Amino acid sequence: MFEEKYNELSYSEKNQFGTIINRLLLKGFVVRDVFDTKEKIVKISPDYRFLEKNFELVNDYLSLANWRIEIDKVLGVVSLLNFNDENRIKLDRETSLILFVLRLIYENERNQSSLTGESIYITTPILIKTMYEHGITFINKKLSGRSIARCLRFLANHNIILKVSGNYEEGNVAFYILPSIIYALDNEKIAAMSNALDNLIGESNESEVEKDETIN
Repeated sequence: MFEEKYNELSYSEKNQFGTIINRLLLKGFVVRDVFDTKEKIVKISPDYRFLEKNFELVNDYLSLANWRIEIDKVLGVVSLLNFNDENRIKLDRETSLILFVLRLIYENERNQSSLTGESIYITTPILIKTMYEHGITFINKKLSGRSIARCLRFLANHNIILKVSGNYEEGNVAFYILPSIIYALDNEKIAAMSNALDNLIGESNESEVEKDETIN
């Protein structure tokens, strides 16, 4: 069945098919509305159009390796999923914290907007400010644009954010939070991380009180 559908594609479509499959396996997400950094406008991704048009063909191919895609046409997100829930990426503590905060920012901004699939524009100073407001810091590391750079680069490589300008190493990045963040971090994980952070903040506050009492 797959072979018959695949042979109906043109030569250029077959090349596009191979390219998109590799991007999916590498990044995990394809987002419909992308910002063209050269033309400074939002465009519809040709990868998204192709996947929408050839949904069954792509799934027939991916199913051979226990993969599939799902398309959220409201948010404009294609997600790559594994039938056996395998090949999940384990994030380190710092990247998990950044992802958590970005999801908070995304939800807050989206609640104030009428556009459900909208990407949210922010900068590293806004991200740092939000982290301080929620009492979130990196253990034994100063919170700065540079300390966050590695995490942002990782998220950009997986189509969760899209860098618009700036330099990661200089810590002055402007970027869009993409709607794929909804699928990168589900509500159950948000609740678990929120509880864990509350406990950490509580322990930190108790430690500070003990230090003050010892000094006095």
